[in-house]
Amino acid sequence: MKIRTEADVAEIEKVPVEERIRNSNILDLLQAAARDNAQRIAIRYLAGTTAADPVRDVTFETLLHHALQTANLLHAEGIGPGDTVTLLLPSVPETFFALWGAEIAAIANPVNYFLDASQIAGIMKEAGAKALVAADASLFADIWPKVEAIRAALPGLKVFRVGGSESAPMPGVIEYEAACARQPGDKLVAPKKLERDTVAALFHTGGTTGLPKLAQHTHGALALAAWSNALFFDLGPGTVLLNPLPQFHVGGSIFGALSAIASGWTVVIPTPLGARNPNVVRDYWGIVERNKVTVGGAVPTTLAAIMNVPRDGHDLSSLQCFVTGGSTVPVELIRRIESEIGVPVIEGYGMTEVHCYSTMNPRHGDHRPGSVGLRLPYLEVRIADVAPDGAIRSDCTAGEIGHVLMRGPQVTPGYLNPYHNKGAMLADGWLDSGDLGRLDADGYVWLTGRSKDLIIRGGHNIDPVMIEEALTRHLAVETAAAVGLPDTYAGELPMAFVQLKPNAVATPDELREFCRKEIPERAAVPVQVVPIPVMPVTGVGKIFKPALRLDAAQRAFDAALAPLKAEGVKAEVTVRNDATYGTLAEVRVAGSPSREAIKKRCAELLGGFQIRHVVAFD
Repeated sequence: MKIRTEADVAEIEKVPVEERIRNSNILDLLQAAARDNAQRIAIRYLAGTTAADPVRDVTFETLLHHALQTANLLHAEGIGPGDTVTLLLPSVPETFFALWGAEIAAIANPVNYFLDASQIAGIMKEAGAKALVAADASLFADIWPKVEAIRAALPGLKVFRVGGSESAPMPGVIEYEAACARQPGDKLVAPKKLERDTVAALFHTGGTTGLPKLAQHTHGALALAAWSNALFFDLGPGTVLLNPLPQFHVGGSIFGALSAIASGWTVVIPTPLGARNPNVVRDYWGIVERNKVTVGGAVPTTLAAIMNVPRDGHDLSSLQCFVTGGSTVPVELIRRIESEIGVPVIEGYGMTEVHCYSTMNPRHGDHRPGSVGLRLPYLEVRIADVAPDGAIRSDCTAGEIGHVLMRGPQVTPGYLNPYHNKGAMLADGWLDSGDLGRLDADGYVWLTGRSKDLIIRGGHNIDPVMIEEALTRHLAVETAAAVGLPDTYAGELPMAFVQLKPNAVATPDELREFCRKEIPERAAVPVQVVPIPVMPVTGVGKIFKPALRLDAAQRAFDAALAPLKAEGVKAEVTVRNDATYGTLAEVRVAGSPSREAIKKRCAELLGGFQIRHVVAFD
């Protein structure tokens, strides 16, 4: 099915979604995939990144067998249909068995295992977890040491250990693989009633710090997303997807796994840590060549990194496209990839609350660098003027910036805690994404900023509140505000502005060191802490973060432009608000230099930023 324009999307929608999506739940989906692709390879797990490292293949038939065994094991251990099972698992085949088995028998809750034990326990309490499936140190060293603290915080928790067959037995811990082997894998012992609106999973969102927000995922919405997220690629069974993302992230578990399985694709999992393993980046092209990868998956930071890895001598003829998301991709990076490798970069946009992708650039149509593409079928996208209280005042005209709203059966029915729905779940079923953007005349969505404060570091969400709270615990700090510092590699890095108390003294290095001790997530430690005389505020006394974001962007562009000035070019950059791009960096060059050479040099220095830049000559 070739989708080229929004008209093609509308044509698909002439068939009601219930008729179009025959699989109403995860069990139906896995059974259909196993029936159609029984002996095809569903999951290829790479223990390492070189040709000499072991490879483990799991067929579609075997995948279904292990998912059913997991579901039966949970039932046998007293986990009921409404109970929640938390997963702390790196990227290994058992992660998928446990995830989908838990969704079939109960409610799955994949959690970021890089969080500290207290944060994980907080998410589990919010989810009402009755069981925990966690990886032994033999799979990933940092997970199992957190389990004892979690068990102490949640008495009565049923604990399953994955990969622990060679480790010493532990009281009250069930060895997952051995226990699963004792369960039937051809049927469910006690089938759970799985309707389209039955909750299958709780994925946490809202950043790696702060209070957990658990978005409910339903079986029907997951089945719809599994179909729609792969639709724009028009690639059939036998396609090979390289998935280096973690399975606690919707990109890794829904598009990168469930959608691929539903389409009869093979999912290549490169080591337990995926792209977090530096060897995966180093050997990316060898992995593509040996596994005949069709679709290369990568967040923007990984795309930038692999383009600095030599490709000479590698046969990349199997590669048909890249797929990316998590944060916007610098236009210059997309152009470089498409020019040097000759395949399109399919950029999409989505979020946990819409079960992964909501828009995508069409592979067969006009994929527009800088945009996040067309809406997926059965998902409405609207750009609107939204009041602070969540009231939708009016629709924006083509090209006008407003809040990106979404509605449809792929949208979450809400957060587990209804309190979190305020400001997100608006009237008439509309979800406010928290992002700002515009629609062009052809239905393409262009993101221009965020109405909410999340900092996105390499596709990794960071809640600024934790940074701000940490800084305000310092005796010298009166107020603090954390924002994203534009970065050509990570997209954004956390930075903070502080206003010190009268007569107080604290150096930036002292404040950063304080943050290292106070913030449990290393990725959230600000790379810069900047004392300022007075914090900008709104008319009602709230900190005015748009001004601080511009300040941060100005600092980033000033630093990036320094090499050009060092070369003797008289150039200044000004970062400002822009009606079309949201934020724009304007470089003004004085004198009579070679204009094309200067533009090329500016593209080299500034093209990696997500913020657009223009060059003007005096």
